[in-house]
Amino acid sequence: MVGRTVQLVQLRTAFDTAVDGAPATVLLGGEAGVGKTRLVTEFAADAVARGARVVVGQCVDVAGDGLSYAPVAGALRDLAAQLGAARLMEVAGPGRSALAGLLPELGVEPNDVAAGQGRLFETVTGLLEQAATDQPLVVIIEDLHWADRSTRQLLQFVVRALNSARVLLVGTYRTDEMVRTHPLRTLLAELERIRTVRRVEVPRLTEEEVGEQLAGLIGETPDRGIVRRVHARSEGVPFLVEQLAGLDAGADLPESLRDLLLVRVERLSPDAQQLVRLLAVGRTRVGHDLLAAVADRDADTLDASLREAVSANLLRVDGDGYAFRHALVREVVHDDLLPGEHARLHSRYAATLEERAASGDPAGRGVMAEVAHHWSCAHEQEKSFVASLRAATEARATAAHAETQHNLERALELWDRIRDPEQQAGVDHVELLARAGSAANNAGEMERALALVDAAVEEAQATPSVGAQRLARLLAFQGNLLGELGRPGAGELIRRGLDLLPAEPPTPMRARLMQKLGARMMMEGRLEEAVEVSQQARALAQATGEAEAEFRSHVILGPSQVQLGQVDDGLATLRTAGELAAGRPEWLVNYHINLSDALHLLGRYSEAVDVARSGIDHTRRIGLVRTLGAMLTGNTIEPLLALGDWDTAGRLIARGIELDPPGRHGWQILRLQAWLALWRGDVAAATRTADEIRHRETGRHPGPQYVLALAQTWSEVAIVRGEPDRAWAEIIAAVDASPRPQPGYDLPLLATAAWALELRGGLGDNGAVDDAARADAAGLRARLDAIGDWGPAALWRGLADAHLAGLDGPAPDAWTRVLDEVDAAGGPAHLRPYAGYRLAQAQVTLGDREAAAATLRQAADDADRLGAGLVSGWIADLGRRARLGSPATAGPDRDGPLSALTDREREVLRLVAAGRSNRQIGAELFISAKTASVHVSNILAKLGVSGRGEAAAVAHRAGLVDAG
Repeated sequence: MVGRTVQLVQLRTAFDTAVDGAPATVLLGGEAGVGKTRLVTEFAADAVARGARVVVGQCVDVAGDGLSYAPVAGALRDLAAQLGAARLMEVAGPGRSALAGLLPELGVEPNDVAAGQGRLFETVTGLLEQAATDQPLVVIIEDLHWADRSTRQLLQFVVRALNSARVLLVGTYRTDEMVRTHPLRTLLAELERIRTVRRVEVPRLTEEEVGEQLAGLIGETPDRGIVRRVHARSEGVPFLVEQLAGLDAGADLPESLRDLLLVRVERLSPDAQQLVRLLAVGRTRVGHDLLAAVADRDADTLDASLREAVSANLLRVDGDGYAFRHALVREVVHDDLLPGEHARLHSRYAATLEERAASGDPAGRGVMAEVAHHWSCAHEQEKSFVASLRAATEARATAAHAETQHNLERALELWDRIRDPEQQAGVDHVELLARAGSAANNAGEMERALALVDAAVEEAQATPSVGAQRLARLLAFQGNLLGELGRPGAGELIRRGLDLLPAEPPTPMRARLMQKLGARMMMEGRLEEAVEVSQQARALAQATGEAEAEFRSHVILGPSQVQLGQVDDGLATLRTAGELAAGRPEWLVNYHINLSDALHLLGRYSEAVDVARSGIDHTRRIGLVRTLGAMLTGNTIEPLLALGDWDTAGRLIARGIELDPPGRHGWQILRLQAWLALWRGDVAAATRTADEIRHRETGRHPGPQYVLALAQTWSEVAIVRGEPDRAWAEIIAAVDASPRPQPGYDLPLLATAAWALELRGGLGDNGAVDDAARADAAGLRARLDAIGDWGPAALWRGLADAHLAGLDGPAPDAWTRVLDEVDAAGGPAHLRPYAGYRLAQAQVTLGDREAAAATLRQAADDADRLGAGLVSGWIADLGRRARLGSPATAGPDRDGPLSALTDREREVLRLVAAGRSNRQIGAELFISAKTASVHVSNILAKLGVSGRGEAAAVAHRAGLVDAG
């Protein structure tokens, strides 16, 4: 080990972090040959010596297409070898059946494969956590630049999802492979945002370090001229230094790297050279049994050739197989094959692997992607076509959706080049397009999925043999994709599909499409249609025995009824859905999602939290707490914010963002993050997050429930930034775009609209409110009146009335009523200090200073207890401007030097006196470092001191900090 001290220390530091119970990830980058493998090997030995368990997985390159989950399977096999298969299954938990396709040799029976990738990801993550309970676990994944898409997705999930586990993940990759379009670039950028991830670059060696390496290789100090020459030719790449050091003294150095790397190969005997070429056709590592079968030579000759290649430092023994000491050598040897030799050797691998797969040997499972690749390289298109289809089946069984898609698309490319493809595939071209589209959708490639399904629909419409039922199913799929992508026309496509199906006799397919149409109508805010269609779907499902469509019809019908004011009926419908889902954990999760959302909108916050948390418990029992559970996280956060448990909500927001939930669920978490940052007083952070959501949402049409909620957050940010006109325009655009009132989302938004209207003022030249403002206020009141007494309407109408009353001057009675309504409703918690502040403001304007001072003290206490820094700042400003004195409530040393500080500021000052940094204060109080900085600045100003040291001294003198 030369020149790698810094990198080794960084790895050991990350390991120490993991040992302390905080999972860590190190991404080790460097160009080919720079010594990444050597570095992690050294580190792994050190970690084992310090009591860790180390497992290694190797990404495999197959002509640019990595094998599905190859490094994951390799690491888990390594773990099974250390733990024992029985113990591995035990720690895998309830999702162990998801490992059936990944580790078939364990003999696990697959169960509910349709649960798919989420279950597999949850299982692997939980397995790593549990395996690290008795000793720290280090997972090393080599050559991430060759990782397949599913492996990349799994790695991203595991990094985000690991929590309080003694696990260190180490991934290596080639920086020289990172072209602009390389898929790993996106993953690295995403992972770098996660607090537990560190990127470490492995640089080239300096000339002095090359001299050290040469000395270690040749056993003596080399001549300075040789060091300079080798450094110049190798450019400090340790692997090339090693290759150059191994050449005979005085030998002419080849001018190209290709020739340089082939020199040692050409020195081998003909038999050994042929074996090396054969290994190069395989992959980075080839098992001994497979090599022996492909080589077709007697054992003694094979062993002799292998020993010669290993002795020449071209190959290394790797478990029960062999690997090139460096992938560069393999690449050069493979590229040097003659055309006929290339095809012949690939054919040999393909045939051998195919025989293994047909024999039922466990070693032959999961090899069809390689078979398809080898047949393709051998220009055997028909064989590659069949193998691609079988590879897609294998990938689907392991929830490797991206690889399923890839193999199906390769088969589609070959369709017109082979004889009778339909007979060989067992399906027609339309069905193959549809299956590829489904795989792309499951892989998260929704744009590609839509393109494939568009092609399938177009071809189906032009093909008489495609029946109406198949075309209807394709149209519904096409509509769902449009809806998920936020594009118009989704409902029309599903209706077209329904028109193709006869109404009599009832069929399960018609029930399923009708249910999908009801869901689409609800998402588009067409609630009356959603109710009507869902009721029809329910009846059809009951008549045809389509259990899932019946359940999902109830799940859509219930929330639609609630929003239409049929609250009792809607909640009863949802509870019926819960009964239908009994024994179906994944159905129950959907039930809990919709029920908790409905309860929150109705202002039944505690019930909403309980239902959402119960749903998360269900996801935990089925091993999907980090996937489906992430969707319920937002439904837990929002009522917690309303109840005033902002610390818990803040932790859940941070955790939810780390899990990176998909699409609209991600927007929901970010929206709540922006809202909480705003009301805690970090307006800059709220603005950044709001802008990020807007960027993600641009060009999309996610439906009223998302548009209205997002508009509320954006408008509140705009109001606080002093942009009420922008807030007003934002709200009116969102409300006008909604096809009909959505009470649960309209009520808080219309109250915010009244706030914006109040701040706009609308005063004419004569000092009176102008007609336009009066008309806007009347329009708001009419919208609120149309909602009636739905759920928490009294609270939000009261808040809106208080704002609108402000157009004519101070309205203390209106703000008193708001306080009463907030107390009666049990939230939202932030409205109590805000309404108190507005009441005090009105009292000051009317000259009732004594009442204002008392009101302001209570509001300050409420804001401080909640952590509502935004309102605390307004309260402090009003107290200074009105000369009401400190708004802090009475208590110990309230009349001393700390009398101007709120309770939250006292907490911050106590930590300042303890020597904490802003970042540490933020972590301890669950606020951002920026918010902590704002508190510190306010404290210094209030105490009249110049720095943190003086503030700490004041705290000690005032007895805020124990003398000890």
